[in-house]
Amino acid sequence: MPTEQVLANAAFQIERDIKTAMINKGFTVSSLAELINKNRSIVSQAIHGGTTPRDVETRKKIYKILGMED
Repeated sequence: MPTEQVLANAAFQIERDIKTAMINKGFTVSSLAELINKNRSIVSQAIHGGTTPRDVETRKKIYKILGMED
């Protein structure tokens, strides 16, 4: 499988797992952004599988709030 496809699949899985946990725990992107003191667009980018160090750091905070393994 081409590397770009692997990356796209991983991003899709990250997004699906986080959104499922958000729904189950009653969180919105806005509420997560407020809790971790980031703006909504940064949180959204992290949820959608962004690969920058900021995205990874943001996701780790989201995982902690949602009780997910990282």
